[in-house]
Parts: sequence; structure tokens; C-alpha cells
Amino acid sequence: MSVRTIRCLPVILICLLASTSFAQDWKVYPHTPEGSLISFPADEGRHPAESIEWWYMAGHLEGQSSGTSYSFMLTYFYYPGDAQGISFDGFRILNLSNDDSGEFHTETMPVRSYRDLAGDHLHLDVLLFNLVEEHWIHREEPAGTLVPFEYEVSASAEHGGLDLSTVLQKRPLIPGDDGLFDQGASSYTYYYSLTSNSVSGSINFDGTIEDVSGSAWIDRQYGSFNPNFKEKYEWFFLQLSNGMDLNIWNLFTPENLLPEHEAYRHLSVYVDENNQYTEHDFSLERLSYTCLPGSGSCYAQQWRLSSDLNQLDLVITTLHHNSEVPLPFTFFEGAVSVSGTVNGSSVSGKGFAELLKSYAAPQLSIVSPKKQWNNTIPIVWTVEDPDQGRSLQFDLEYSSDQGATWLPVAVELSDTFYLWNDTPLLQGDSCLFKLSGYSADHTLESFFENPVHTRYEEEYTAVVRDLESSFRIYPNPALNSLKIQWVSGQSDAGDKPYQIIDFQGRLLGSGYVSEGEIDVSMLSGGIYMFILKTDYGSVSQVFIIQ
Repeated sequence: MSVRTIRCLPVILICLLASTSFAQDWKVYPHTPEGSLISFPADEGRHPAESIEWWYMAGHLEGQSSGTSYSFMLTYFYYPGDAQGISFDGFRILNLSNDDSGEFHTETMPVRSYRDLAGDHLHLDVLLFNLVEEHWIHREEPAGTLVPFEYEVSASAEHGGLDLSTVLQKRPLIPGDDGLFDQGASSYTYYYSLTSNSVSGSINFDGTIEDVSGSAWIDRQYGSFNPNFKEKYEWFFLQLSNGMDLNIWNLFTPENLLPEHEAYRHLSVYVDENNQYTEHDFSLERLSYTCLPGSGSCYAQQWRLSSDLNQLDLVITTLHHNSEVPLPFTFFEGAVSVSGTVNGSSVSGKGFAELLKSYAAPQLSIVSPKKQWNNTIPIVWTVEDPDQGRSLQFDLEYSSDQGATWLPVAVELSDTFYLWNDTPLLQGDSCLFKLSGYSADHTLESFFENPVHTRYEEEYTAVVRDLESSFRIYPNPALNSLKIQWVSGQSDAGDKPYQIIDFQGRLLGSGYVSEGEIDVSMLSGGIYMFILKTDYGSVSQVFIIQ
């Protein structure tokens, strides 16, 4: 080596050190991301003013001697309570999974006390109800100085435990841009994610102990959102092969709706060290489900995530179907795999799903026809328990021999009505109708057989009658307006109040009607109920917007 080369080495080393320092200029305490309400290490500690908070870590590990793939989840909740006269400070959940065999263990244990719970940095010294001691603490230099974003974790349960060290590799992700956002109808949450932590240490899985290495995701929340009784949700973290990390929330109302409102939809993305964002305009389509025999709960197990920003098109799939946690409330928590494209380029990935939303087989009912019908009148049905997270298709059948034989009318319908133009039924024929509704994978499926025989009458029109009034609405299907025609027995054709509702029971229009037109141009294509209030009660009729 020449003298010139030797003299250049210090300059090269200085440049490399400067480059590394610049790349991780955030890895210093105190650190407050620009525009953020979150500060490190202060907000890693306890927040006495908040009603609930938790520290969450999940990740993927590989056994150094066996090559076994493991996943884990460890969460500490600070949520003081009292059960049968015994007080506690919260609870701890520890999940361990052998991802090669699918063997899964979970344990929820009350925290007897947080014996040392720092308020200015992350330091959890925990005594569980069974007197087991655990900790999740900052790593410190010999002089007692905190090492930024490096932690030590020790936890143990009946079927195993963890002793791990973690080191953050990427700048913190701050969901909602400033780390505070509304969550659901009436809650707020402070939030940050440490998306990429290198992990080393050991695992005890059902008595087998070995060294491991891998990666972990750390999530931190505090505020008023309590998963025990607030809105149900599906949550994911994803770590993609192109270096992007995604934090996804999709919350449901108590009526199983998925509002477009941003409080119910959060997609926070770490792109690179200089670029992260939160958006709310994305699609999460559920592709398959599983029902667990123990609890009877049914969870989605595969999703398609789509977003125009960065052209995300990803399929998320759980590794195993058995990762259900029974306490302190029943939910699913397990590892997922990811495949798809970002900006047109193929990616793969891994992550976790936390699912508090469960599903049920649909409850179906045929609304029309009743006793009479012909091919100018649509066959109409409703889902009595609508759920926007459960996309359904429908098969319609008929029987002319008292249900001994069923023949198809139409299959794989997505609407809740069907106009059977090419029926083989003739004047005076009678039949039964049967409807089946099912999820894409047929896991959620049910049937409804109309108990009333329907007679085919070529001259029949769908007129609704009560004791003193009869009316019909036309055209049906309609485009922009409806007309009302009084048919018989109506002595007063003056204004009567009406309502228009959809089959989720939402009021979409109201007013008063005489022999005129009703504007329905504001309605999108679909099926609706027209309810007319008369002097003798309410009468109703189904109509369709093309």
C-alpha cells in the first residue's frame, strides 16, 4: 500500500462517518420529527393524563441453529382495573408462533403492577399476576446515558418466552403527519411507529431454546381509543421488499359500515428517509375468510389493498388461521405475507394483521314477488344484516315441483334484484324461489327459500293496496323521476308524506306527493323502498334506479 493511499484513509473514514451520521441524523435524543407532536424519548414513557396506552412489538425471527421461522407479538397495556376485589395496572399479551409448523401459543396475563414505569423514556419494569417479572427498557451506556432507539425486552409465559435486543434502522413513522388523529366516531389517539428494528437474542418455544435474529415493528398509542369497547377494526403493518413500510387502519361503525371519513381510514407509509405520508383514499377488499371452531368468530384472511398514490396493488394473506387471542377480548393477531406491485414493479413482503372485526353468514330475505308475479316485475331480495366488509354474490333458483327440484335463474349476481325476462313460466304456473348469498370463497354462505308459492299472471302489475288506497309507482325501473298513480278506493288524492330509504335503512329522500312526479335523480343505480303515509297506515313499494 502506498503512502498516498495510507494518507487518504483518514479522509475516507471521515467521509464514511459523516455520511452515516447524516443518514441517521434522527438517531439522537432528544428528537422531535419536524411538524410532529411526538418527541423522543419523552413520549416513549407513561402519559398519566391519558385513559389508556399501550406498547406493542411484533416481528419475525429465524432460529440460528434450527433455521425455524418464528413470529411473535408482545403488548403491554396500561389500563388499571379491578376484578373480584383484586386491583391490577393493566395486562400483557404474549403470542409465539412456529411459522413452519403453524403451532401457536398465546397468553394474556394481568399486570399486578408496573413497578417502574418511567414518564420520560421507555422503561417498563413489570410484575405479572403470577409473580413473573418482565421488562422492556432502553439500552444504556455504562454511564447511564440512553442509547437512542435501542431496547432490551424479556418476557416469559407457560409455553415459552423471549429475550431480545432491538435496534431501530429507519426514521420513525409518524401517522397522521403530526402523530395525533381522530379514530372512529368519538376517540383520538397519539401514535408513532418504529417500522424496522433489527433483532437479536433468544427464544424459548415450548421448551426449546435457541438464538434468533430477525426484524420487528414497534407501535405506540395513547389517548382515548380503547379497543375493548370502541369501533372494531382491521389493522396491518407491512414491510415491503422495496424498503417501504405501511401502517393500515380500517374501522367499522357499529352498523358494520366502512365510512369514507378519514377517522375510519388511515394508510401511513414510510417511503424512504426523506418521504413519508398519511392518506385516507384507499381500497381494502376482503377476498377470503375463516371461521374458528372454538370461538365461532369468522375473520377475513386475505385482502387486496389498492391506492392510487404510489400505485399500490398488494395482496395480504395470513400465514395461519389459528392465531386467535381469547383474552382480554377475542381477536386475531398473526403474521401475514404480501405480494403485488408498487408503481408497476413487483414487490413481496411480510407483516402482521390485528383483526377485531368478525363476520357472519348473511341473513337473507326475498322481498318480492309474493303471491303474484310476471317477467315485468323484478325479483327483489335484501340482506337483513348488511356488512360492508363482506362482499356478497347471489344465486337465484326456482322450483315448479314443491321444492323437489331446483333450477337456476341466475348466478353470481352482485345486485339485490334481478329482472327475469326469459322465464319459461306460463300463465297460471306456480313456483317457489330460493336465494343463496355467499362471500367470494363461500366461507360465509346462507340460503333463503321463499315459503310462498308465486303464481305467474301475465296481466299482473305490482300495485300495493291497503283498506282504502291503492297506488303504483312508475316507471320501474326509473331514471330520474317517479310518477305516482292512484288506482282505486282513494277519495283524497291530495298530498301525502313519503320517504325513500335504501336496504340499509338510511333515509335518502322525503316530501309530499300528489299525482305528480318525484325527483330521484340524486339516487345512484340500485334498489330502494318507497314508503307512503296514508290516512290508514303506511304502504310501501320497491323500485329500481337504472
